[in-house]
Amino acid sequence: MFFRIPEEINGAKDKIYILDTKCADVNGDGLNEIITVTGKKPYGENGFIEDITLNVKNKKTNVDISIKPKENAGYEPNLFIGKFGDDNIPKVFLSINSGGSGGYYFNYIYSFKDNVARIIFDYEKFSDDNKYTAVYEDYYKVRVKSLKGNLEGIIDLTAIRDKEYLSQIYNANGKLKEPIIGDVLFLGNLSPLSLNGSNSFNLLTHQRIIGLYNADTLGSVESILKWDGYQFSPIVTQLVVPM
Repeated sequence: MFFRIPEEINGAKDKIYILDTKCADVNGDGLNEIITVTGKKPYGENGFIEDITLNVKNKKTNVDISIKPKENAGYEPNLFIGKFGDDNIPKVFLSINSGGSGGYYFNYIYSFKDNVARIIFDYEKFSDDNKYTAVYEDYYKVRVKSLKGNLEGIIDLTAIRDKEYLSQIYNANGKLKEPIIGDVLFLGNLSPLSLNGSNSFNLLTHQRIIGLYNADTLGSVESILKWDGYQFSPIVTQLVVPM
């Protein structure tokens, strides 16, 4: 059996679309550069985009810089240009929705100071550096603990789950029927955060905590990160439980 691909879709496979555009002085030369995100739509207008590329056009030198991130396919690529920490030269924040059920985003932040492209935040490296365990304990508790030792907290399951849920995993005396391990997922949302109306931004990270299955969200681990000129370092990391 053969299927005919509509010409409008077939022709769009190699067409490059401009998906987002911003203007800002991201290299520090005193002139605004044009920052664009481009990509291809292999299946037409269904939302999926591949070959996502970040482009910076320098008006002063007419030299363009193009970066193709490691993960360059997904949905709704979005640009944010902002100053982080005490650095007055704005950085370029590119976020791509993975489209998966886990709510993951491919988040990258780049510096173009002095026309040198440098990645200063990579979602994958952050997730590798910030791993946690989530272990069910007797008496309706889940202990969340950082492998680096910078966070340890308890989730009280009686405050967020009903008796039916608890009876699946606990005996009447509050003891676990069997060992259960949850999980703290990779970085999901990453948001610029302005404190007290400042024009300089920090980052707010969000890692979801799950219990028996992916949709069983118990809470999250959130951190506020500040740019110190070399890297984004945590100001605070906390356990957040919806009540």
